[in-house]
Amino acid sequence: MKRYIGLEDMSHINCASVLRVIQSSGGISRKQISDITGLSWGGMTKIVNKLMEHEYIVEEKNGAFAGNGRTPGLLRVNTKKHLAAGAYINHTGLRAWVTDFSGGLQKTYFRENHFRNREELLENILSFFEMIFQDDKNEEIQAVGIAMQGRVDSEKGISIHFPECENWRDVPLVSILKERFHTEIYLEHDPDCMLFFEMESMDAENVILLRIDQSIGMAVALGGAILRGTGILELPHSIVIPGGKPCKCGLRGCLEAYIAPCMQDGKIQKQALEEMVSPLAVAIYNSICMFHAEAVILTGDLMKYHGMFEGRLLLELHKMQKDTRTAIRFSEDTETAVKGAALIAARQAVNAIRL
Repeated sequence: MKRYIGLEDMSHINCASVLRVIQSSGGISRKQISDITGLSWGGMTKIVNKLMEHEYIVEEKNGAFAGNGRTPGLLRVNTKKHLAAGAYINHTGLRAWVTDFSGGLQKTYFRENHFRNREELLENILSFFEMIFQDDKNEEIQAVGIAMQGRVDSEKGISIHFPECENWRDVPLVSILKERFHTEIYLEHDPDCMLFFEMESMDAENVILLRIDQSIGMAVALGGAILRGTGILELPHSIVIPGGKPCKCGLRGCLEAYIAPCMQDGKIQKQALEEMVSPLAVAIYNSICMFHAEAVILTGDLMKYHGMFEGRLLLELHKMQKDTRTAIRFSEDTETAVKGAALIAARQAVNAIRL
């Protein structure tokens, strides 16, 4: 049966569209909103009034006068109401940002993450979220995005596997958190959150991101959209040196076998770093060819030391790339996962608005 979009559905869509425009602008006039969205002046005004009534936006006078003598106001996201949060769950720590809908930072949280099994890790996560939601100001949180290490099923809200955690299998993390905190929760693979944040400031549409620490995570954007699917980008156990170093997975020559030894107990291992460069270059080049990437972003804990191997890595890639040059960027920003998770939460909250 064909489904028709009713007037109420269209109103919700238009409200979200207008708020997204205001969200990304930093300050915008009513005329600019009408021009960008294509809405009539009357329709746009009705939506703006609804958004102001529900305190999603505020109007600031800019001091200039329009031709009719009225002082034109700039519409901005209300930074005091309707918050979003991003959380990053990895095996070393739990981190969270609370932001307004424009991405403005309100507060940060951090806690170390020591665990031996499923029960201890889950208790760490729940107590961390309790700390966030017990803060009085955070009663305005409407959505939480989670950047999760390991394998996840974003559609089902399941954490399939978490590194170094005994018996953590197919944990329905989203439903557990929603039941406890009565807030919309969105679970994502941590490299996807990192790439989502990075894409906000990039013109390129085909982009690869590699998160490199003691393992390697991968995210890919094609045509400006992040490629999603459980277990579809398993780069750590791709063979880069046939018959090479033994890997814990039982194969030989996996990329992870060359990445994992580079950092031990938080200390860089120079010999392992030297041995890692050529296999990493092979993996990057093969990924560039597969996805026709315009840019590759290298991030993660190992990038704190990129000065020790950047020159050699770029030289190896230069030898492989004959006709084209893909931009390679090294990022030392350790907050991109939590920033991306917060941004995803804010976008989802805006899309869910019903006025």
